[in-house]
Amino acid sequence: VTVLDGEPVTVEVIETDRGPVIIGAEDGPEAGTSGSGTGSDRSGDGGVPRGGDLTPPGPGEWEAVSLRHPPRVTGELGFGTLPALLRARTVEDVDAALDRWVEPVNVVQAADTRGGLLHRVAGHVPVRDRRNSLRLVPAWDPAHAWAPRPAPLPRAEVRGHAVMANARGLAAPLGVEFAPPHRAARIDALLSASDAWTPEATAAVHRDTDTPSAARLLEAVRRAGEGLSPAASAVRDRLLGWDRRMEADSTDAGLYAAVRGAVVRRLAAHEAFAALREPAPCPELFRPWLALGPRVGLALETLLVSGPVPPADVDRIVREALAEVAAGEPPAAWGATHRLAPWQALPEPDDAVWPGLGGDHDCVFSTSSVPGYTDRSARASAARYVWDLADRERSGWIVPFGASGVPGDPHHRDQLPLWLRGELAPVTTDWNHLTKEQG
Repeated sequence: VTVLDGEPVTVEVIETDRGPVIIGAEDGPEAGTSGSGTGSDRSGDGGVPRGGDLTPPGPGEWEAVSLRHPPRVTGELGFGTLPALLRARTVEDVDAALDRWVEPVNVVQAADTRGGLLHRVAGHVPVRDRRNSLRLVPAWDPAHAWAPRPAPLPRAEVRGHAVMANARGLAAPLGVEFAPPHRAARIDALLSASDAWTPEATAAVHRDTDTPSAARLLEAVRRAGEGLSPAASAVRDRLLGWDRRMEADSTDAGLYAAVRGAVVRRLAAHEAFAALREPAPCPELFRPWLALGPRVGLALETLLVSGPVPPADVDRIVREALAEVAAGEPPAAWGATHRLAPWQALPEPDDAVWPGLGGDHDCVFSTSSVPGYTDRSARASAARYVWDLADRERSGWIVPFGASGVPGDPHHRDQLPLWLRGELAPVTTDWNHLTKEQG
């Protein structure tokens, strides 16, 4: 691996018949050896043997976690699909091209000027035991092997409009972790409200900051009327009168976020989660995805109504959170703390001056933070666009920063102001209106 301003680093990769080792390689065979013939792997997803000795570990042998991956097994990434997609002129062309797609598995939606509509899953999904998707399984057990042929991929007829928003939808039988249904349901409701959509009106859907996921916490706040101090009761009343919109300039949204964060921290500290409090026994790379606090924040809706924390303790925690927020400084507007915090491979001189954002994880205007730990947002829409098939010049598109990844380039961040407001830049395809720039 080439390192900026440093010496190159060599990384040993151990590969087994069930894929590369991702956890436990440091306990494995000596440098220069690889494969399950020198040990055994407890695979994240068992597969069909391709040679080698797939037997349970014996005395003195080592165990590790490997990850089997369709492109690694098939030798196909699906990139051969791209030329056919570039030549596609109809939905049927797109559909046929995607039959060769491999990874990542995606739900695809497409439309054409003839009225064709497409809503399908594309990619290579191995058929295997359901347990392979849920937990580590013994790679040497034939019960966890992949079937010779991949799973058939679902599709649906489109009537009027189709919505995905990373919810379960068509892909439900093929995966485990999906976004909650809130964004998809909200988009569906907005689209169902009219049949006369223009590009401008469609772009407004992107900016919707309604947050249906607040409903369960607000219901718990409503129940918390008894025994509150006057200040805590005032916080409760403000939240119950809030319009549930996560606007950047909304102090009520900031108040909701403060109470939500206090509830998450108290839930994570509950004795029901004592066994999960220590860092997960895995490499540091994976720990942010397994840390207790963030997982409680993501599961808050469920934990408020079911789970290991008793309902009486949930009600007590909500009352304590209201009291905590009431006793502190009044929370600022949501955008004061909900600031853009993008992941960056290389730091920039002004990387601390990122602006505030509206929206939240489950809003259509999706800008995710980690409730209870930080309001900063490292995840948001990588691109937004509206295509007008009748007139491409009325289409719009935006990315979070700009077309150039080079700091200091005029196009490094020139799209950011529009992206922050949920607006689009025009799509220009007329060569008479385009100017060539030398890279």
